[in-house]
Amino acid sequence: MRNRNIIIGLILVIVALFVLMLLGIGHFAAPVLSRGQDARYIRSAVHYGNKSETAYGCKAAYSLLDGYFNGRSPRSVTRPFAYTYRKTKNLEGNNSIYIAVATQLHLTEKDAEDMAAYVYNGNQLVLVVESTDSLLEKTFGFKTSESTFEIEPSSAVQRFVNPAFAPDTVFSGKGLPMNSHLLLEESDTAVVTVLGNNAQHQPNFFRIQHGEGQVFVLLNPMAWTNSWLLENDNVQALGWQMAYLRMHADHVYWDEFYKYQKSARTSDNFSDMQVMLKHPPLKWALWLSILLLGLYIFSESKRRQRIIPDMPKLRNNSLDFAETLGRLYYLHHNNTNLAQKMAQHLLEYIRQHYFLNTAQINAEFITGLSRKSGHPREFIEGMMQMVMDVRLGGHVDDEYLHNFYNSINQFYQNSK
Repeated sequence: MRNRNIIIGLILVIVALFVLMLLGIGHFAAPVLSRGQDARYIRSAVHYGNKSETAYGCKAAYSLLDGYFNGRSPRSVTRPFAYTYRKTKNLEGNNSIYIAVATQLHLTEKDAEDMAAYVYNGNQLVLVVESTDSLLEKTFGFKTSESTFEIEPSSAVQRFVNPAFAPDTVFSGKGLPMNSHLLLEESDTAVVTVLGNNAQHQPNFFRIQHGEGQVFVLLNPMAWTNSWLLENDNVQALGWQMAYLRMHADHVYWDEFYKYQKSARTSDNFSDMQVMLKHPPLKWALWLSILLLGLYIFSESKRRQRIIPDMPKLRNNSLDFAETLGRLYYLHHNNTNLAQKMAQHLLEYIRQHYFLNTAQINAEFITGLSRKSGHPREFIEGMMQMVMDVRLGGHVDDEYLHNFYNSINQFYQNSK
């Protein structure tokens, strides 16, 4: 009991230290805000998650999508594109839309290769990112400028160059300015079409024709965030972007993988364990769970049941019965009747324990009983002679009865 209390105490101490450590990490990791600065709009608040209701989350955009695709709700994807492309048969068709909103894409060669095949078949790929990936640019034949991430929030602007959208072609709202843009001189203008500009009138929204499908790249994810869309009439900007996509798409996918990638992956292999180990709180929680499980197994694996006592050696009930029977008949002093009962019980004992036929007591019977019981042949022969005398009704005096009793008693006690 004492050891168990010690184990429980250690577990509580470990849990307390873990909680204090997380609180300390949160305290030291919290950004230092200048006077009057709103924590909702700083760089570290960027999330782009489809369930996030923060200023820089994308729950509003995600919720509005089904209205642009004839009531078809998007399906969230939490694996790399190459993995999803291999496992999802619907992506192999020619009428689906895949949307990814992230800070920066970190693709593997397999991701880029499968994206090209996906678009070439006639599907549409929508990438809303602050900066693209070199593999993506090489695959689809375009080039963008290096992005310098703004830290202080000010005004995020998005312009559209389609004349059909006039006159309200400029939208702005509070957010982080995005300055990455398309480099036309280094891009294949035969397949690239500019659809929108940033605040400096540099192309940041463009379409790339690839096979039967198209890739849409918007270098301004602020235009998809909650606070930006809900400010003024900025939701119209999302509607104009959706106007380029197919309303009657068979399937719509929303990526929830690349927004959490902080660096390039070394391989196409992917597992949920990799995601857990990338986030320190999840990694610490995993190791803590393993440690607590080990302590539990160590403490609970000890034997709790009391030691089972040894079974007492069984008494020779035949001997007890013979003694009881002897005392009973001895009181009546009927030696002959008592001796016959003792002989009858002895023969029954021999039949049940040694499986010998007692109908004929001869030399073969005596030899078999001697071998099975472990008694000398001379002892068995003498005892059986007394049994036959008793069965023939001979006179039994006290001395003869005493010797007969001692012989049978010795047989019971020393038999195998």
